[in-house]
Amino acid sequence: MGEAREHSVKANAFWSVGRTVCACLIPFAIFLVLDGWFYSSPFNAEHFGASIIFSFAPVVCLYMGWPAIVGCAAAEAIVCLSTQVTVFDSALWLAGVVIYVALPYVLWYLIFWRAEDPYPRFDRASSVAWALVLLFISALVFGLLAGASAATANPDNGYAWAVIDLLMPMSAITLTVGIVLGILFEASPIAPRAPLWIREPYRQRPMLSLTQRIVFVFAVLAAVTVLGLLAGFMAFVYDPSDPDADFLSIMMGSLLIGDVVIFILWIFAIFTIAYIQSRFTMPIERLSAATRAFPEEMGAYQRAEEEGAAPDVLAEAKARAAQPVDMSGLRPSGEAAYLVEDTDTMRAELVRYLDEMRSVTAENERVRAELDIASQIQQGAVPHDFAELDRELHVQVAASMFPARDVGGDFYDAFRVDGTHLGVIMADVSGKGMPAALFMMRALADLREQMHAHAGDVGLALTRANRALCENNDAMLFVTGFIGILDVESGVLSYANAGHNPAWRLGPEGTWLKARKGLVLGVMDAVSYRAETLRLSPGGGLFLYTDGVTEAMDAHGGLYGDPRLDEVLRGLEERDAGEAPAGALVDGVIADVRRHAEGAEQSDDITALAFRWLPEG
Repeated sequence: MGEAREHSVKANAFWSVGRTVCACLIPFAIFLVLDGWFYSSPFNAEHFGASIIFSFAPVVCLYMGWPAIVGCAAAEAIVCLSTQVTVFDSALWLAGVVIYVALPYVLWYLIFWRAEDPYPRFDRASSVAWALVLLFISALVFGLLAGASAATANPDNGYAWAVIDLLMPMSAITLTVGIVLGILFEASPIAPRAPLWIREPYRQRPMLSLTQRIVFVFAVLAAVTVLGLLAGFMAFVYDPSDPDADFLSIMMGSLLIGDVVIFILWIFAIFTIAYIQSRFTMPIERLSAATRAFPEEMGAYQRAEEEGAAPDVLAEAKARAAQPVDMSGLRPSGEAAYLVEDTDTMRAELVRYLDEMRSVTAENERVRAELDIASQIQQGAVPHDFAELDRELHVQVAASMFPARDVGGDFYDAFRVDGTHLGVIMADVSGKGMPAALFMMRALADLREQMHAHAGDVGLALTRANRALCENNDAMLFVTGFIGILDVESGVLSYANAGHNPAWRLGPEGTWLKARKGLVLGVMDAVSYRAETLRLSPGGGLFLYTDGVTEAMDAHGGLYGDPRLDEVLRGLEERDAGEAPAGALVDGVIADVRRHAEGAEQSDDITALAFRWLPEG
């Protein structure tokens, strides 16, 4: 771990040294070659060459810092030493160059060193204006020193060249090109080298802002336009064949005209850019930044809520997420204003929606917890362990219930009416969910009560239970049910059906039990039910179920149906010679229903119960 850290430190140090060397050597080589070429060209063009070349140098040094300043100064020193000029002239020229390339760098960071982002960025009308002012000041100093050098070196027309040296670097064309170069630097991965007193880290932006693009386009168009106008003016005015034509005067006049035109354009552009950025570009940029930060702010609010933060912390996180986009100092207009308004509304609505979703989620969790408890209560209301009942009454009972939802309307029961009688119930409440489950509990209690009270007449028991269920049944729910009481000494089963599915009679030759279907329970209180009887042989019994078995659907909507149930029950009975255990019957039918459904969503409660009479001896 220590070796990796040491290697990383060495790599960073190597990269820093390499970057410094490149920042020095690249400007040195470029300006040495180009400036030397201009000095060796005809027409005594060294002044033009130096002026034009070094019009770009301040922006390069503004980004690359002191290494670029040293490189430019060294290149110009070599050129000065190689020319036949006096030491004084060379010193003046070199001093002008150093001031010209270093002054914008020093002044920029002296002005902006306390700013939130002190690095040179041409993304505001104010920063463009400052850049133009600093470039103009440095060009003015350079022009004065270079002009003085030209005047002393060439007494005949030195003053004319001095004026040219003053105008060329001050030319708005070169300043404009410098602005273009600065924006290109911002778009590049090159990080500016700030002075040592700047502690704020540089943050590379992913793309140029709208304001920068507008400035870039304007600067390019302005430079091309003015250069074209100057070239046209020179071509129209200057005639090389005319011995009286004064090239220097015409050039000076052209430069003055170009400067005036482009400076007017820049003044107009800066005010225009300030207007546009106040009403359009900067509002859009702030909207973009706020939109990128919004998910994080929403996440912080959500985490604070989930972690149970203090009320003041939670309120602060919520306010930060829902607060309007900061447009202080700006005046959005037109579509930008509508976009700001819509964005603020969207932020507030999303926070409100999150609050509502959290409230709904909490309510759903509460309902889920209550449904889990209700499911446990419902499952606890029906028996699951029949061992004691089997042992004492010499029967074999098994049952299973699978609600379609957390709670359902199906129910069953197998209980001891007295010492010699077994009571069984299979019923299905209309509907599903909590209403059906509540009515199911009421129906189960009424049926048990009436079967205990009228054990000798299940028809009367069913009649009385029906009357009880019709009372206060404002929801108009109803119940289909099959009840029976088995005398375990004689094997006589007394039963009654209230609109329920037919029972299947167990035995070697199993068949459907024929029974009168009475009206469902809970609809009409004047209905009477009759009991029917059946004498079971030893090992005989019934298989009871709800319509969730026969109406179970597969993925294509196909029903399970009575024929398949008949086939499955016969197969189970034949396998065990008509003595299949009650649990095997119930489990076998439920498993076959699951196979039929093939993973399709359960549409109704599935309930089944089987019992056999197994007398002693």
